[in-house]
Amino acid sequence: MASVSNTSQASVKGEVQPSGAWLTPARVVLAAVLLLCALQLFFRVSDARAHGEIEGAAALALIEQQPATAVPPSGPLPIGLQASLATVFTPRNGVLSLALCQGPQCRMAYSRAGAAPCESGLAWPALCVAVPSRVNIGDTLKVGYDLQPYLWSALLDLGVTLVLGAGVLLAWRGKQAAPQAAGSSSGSGNGKPGSPAAPLAAGAERDPLTGLLNRVAFEAAVKRHNETGAATASGEADGCLMYFDLDRFKAINDTHGHIAGDLVLKAVAGRLRYTLGNGALIGRLGGDEFAALLTDASTQATIQQMGRVLIEQVSKPIQMGGLTDSVGLSIGAFMLKRGELAVGDILHRADLAMYEAKRGGRGRMMFFEEAMDAASRSRAQIQIDLSKAIENREMFMVYQPQVDAFDSIRGVESLVRWRHPKRGLVSPDEFISIAEQTGLIVPLGKMIIDLVCADLVALRAQRLALPYVSVNLSLRQLADPAFVDEVQEALKRHGLSPTDLEFEITESTAMVGQAAKETATLKRLSEMGFRLAIDDFGTGYSSLGRLLDLKVDKLKIDRVFVAAITKPNFDPALLELMISLAKRMGIKSVAEGVENVDQVVWLRQAGCQMMQGDLYSRPMNHSQLISWLRLQEGDNDFDEGVWSPTMTMEESGV
Repeated sequence: MASVSNTSQASVKGEVQPSGAWLTPARVVLAAVLLLCALQLFFRVSDARAHGEIEGAAALALIEQQPATAVPPSGPLPIGLQASLATVFTPRNGVLSLALCQGPQCRMAYSRAGAAPCESGLAWPALCVAVPSRVNIGDTLKVGYDLQPYLWSALLDLGVTLVLGAGVLLAWRGKQAAPQAAGSSSGSGNGKPGSPAAPLAAGAERDPLTGLLNRVAFEAAVKRHNETGAATASGEADGCLMYFDLDRFKAINDTHGHIAGDLVLKAVAGRLRYTLGNGALIGRLGGDEFAALLTDASTQATIQQMGRVLIEQVSKPIQMGGLTDSVGLSIGAFMLKRGELAVGDILHRADLAMYEAKRGGRGRMMFFEEAMDAASRSRAQIQIDLSKAIENREMFMVYQPQVDAFDSIRGVESLVRWRHPKRGLVSPDEFISIAEQTGLIVPLGKMIIDLVCADLVALRAQRLALPYVSVNLSLRQLADPAFVDEVQEALKRHGLSPTDLEFEITESTAMVGQAAKETATLKRLSEMGFRLAIDDFGTGYSSLGRLLDLKVDKLKIDRVFVAAITKPNFDPALLELMISLAKRMGIKSVAEGVENVDQVVWLRQAGCQMMQGDLYSRPMNHSQLISWLRLQEGDNDFDEGVWSPTMTMEESGV
C-alpha cells in the first residue's frame, strides 16, 4: 500500500499529480465491468431482434404462400390462415404477437393469450420487430418478440461479471504487481502471448448452457493465437482447428423435446472437455455445432487418432432423465499455420471439411482439401441457378414403371430432371441435396406435383391406363404447413383424386417422432386416401409399430439388396426377411434396381409382389412413356429385358 500512501501525501502538499494518477485499480475494474454490462445487454437485445426477424420472415413466407384471394386487403385475416400461424408459432415461446400491416392499416394475424399488438421499439415485455415484405412492396409484418428470457439471461451474466470483477479487484489490491496479475487472469494479453487456453474472466464469454466459450469468445481466442508468435520454422502446422456437428440431434429434439436436447448438448460438451483435455480451447458455435483449437498437435496422424476417440466417446448412449438415446459426431479439421489466414477463413475451411464428412456418410472425420473450396463455390452457384430454374420452370419429369409379379404395369415413379440453359442436363445428385439444405425443396416440390398431375392428365387423354404416379417427398415438404392444402389445390385444378398419387418417403423420414408435425402431415395424407410408400427400406432403422401407425402401403427394398442376388456368396436371409415382413404386415413389397432376369426369378420365388428397375425400362420422359405404354398394351412378357427403342434423355434430345 506504499504507493497509495505516497500519492495521498503528495496530494495534501499540493504537488502536481501525474496525468494517469486517477487510473486506480478500482476505477479500471469498475469501468471494465460497466462496459461488459452494457455490451452484454446490447448483445442480448440484438439476439432477440435477430430471432424476431427470423420468426417474422417465416410467418411472412407462410402468409405470402396463400393464394391472393385468400388474403383480402382489408378486414380480419381468414380464420384458416390464423389457425395455421397459431399451429406454427404456439410452441415457439418467443413470438407473442404478429400483425400484418399494409400501409398504415395493421391486422392481427396471431396473438398469444394476453399479448397485445406491438407498435414500435420496446413495448414491455415485447420487442417490436418490423419485417418488410420482399414480395408485396409496402407490406410489413410486425412481430412482438418476448424479451424476458434474454433479459434474465443478461441479468445472470451481469451478476457473474460483477462477482468476477469484485474478485479481480480484491486480488489486484492484494499484490503490488496487481495490474499485471489482473491482466493475466482476464486473458487480456498480459499472460503468455497467443495462449488460447488462458482463463477468461468475463461470464459474457461463456455459453450459458454448456459452460464452453461462446462463438465470439472462441473466435477472439483463435485470433489471438493466429496473430501472436511465429510459425514453425520447419513449415509444419502449428495447430489444428476441429469443427464438430452432431448427427441425429434434430431427431432427438423432435422425438424427446428440447429439454432432452439440452441434456445431450451438456453431455457432449463434457465429453469433448474430457477427451481433449486442458490443452484445447473448446467453444460452442451455436445449435449443435462445436469447435476446438489444438495447439499441441502438429500432425494429421495425431489429429486423426484423436478424432476416432472423439467419435467413439460422443457416440456412447446418453441418459436424459428416464430416457436413453445417442448421437453421432461428424468432424472437419484444418491444419493451420499461424498468420497465414484470417480467422474467418480458418473456420470456413474446417466447416467445409465437416460438411464433406457429413455428406460422405456421417460419423467420420475429414481434413480440409482445396477441392472442397471449389465444390463449395459450385454448390453456391447451383443454389443461385436453382432458384432461377424454379421461377423459370426449367424442370421436367421422367418416369420409371413399377410392375407386379405377373409383369402387369401398376404405376410409375416420377423423378425430376433439370435442363440448365447453359450446362444442359444437371444430375439430381447435384441439386436435390442443395434444395433440401436451402429450403428450395418446398417450391420445387410444389412445381413437381403440378408437373406430375399435368403429365398424368395428358397421358389419360391418350386413353392409356395408368393407376397412379408415385412422387418423392422430403422432410422439409412434410414440415411445410401449407403442403397438404397445395396438394389438394393441384388435384382439384387438374381434375384428379388422391388415389391418382402415391407419396414416397425415405425410411429415416418415416421414423420422425410421433409428435412431430411431419408425422401429422403423413397421417393426414393417409386419411385423405393417398398411398404411402417407404423408400430405401433396409438402409435405415424402422419401428414396426411406427409403420402400422402410419398405415404404410408399400416397402420399397433398397437396390443394394437386390444387386446382391447375382453376386457370389449371396446370403438371402435379410432379403427374405424383409419380403416376409411386408407380407405379414399386409404391405406390398417392391424391389428396386432390378436389372436382370435372374433377379426377377429369385424375387418371384421369394414372394416379392412388385419390381422396378432398368430391366423393364430406364426412366423415360412423358412422350417416351406414352410410346412405351402403347407398345406394352396386351404384352405381359418382359423376359427380354429393356424395351430396345427406349433412349436416354441425352439421346432423345428433349
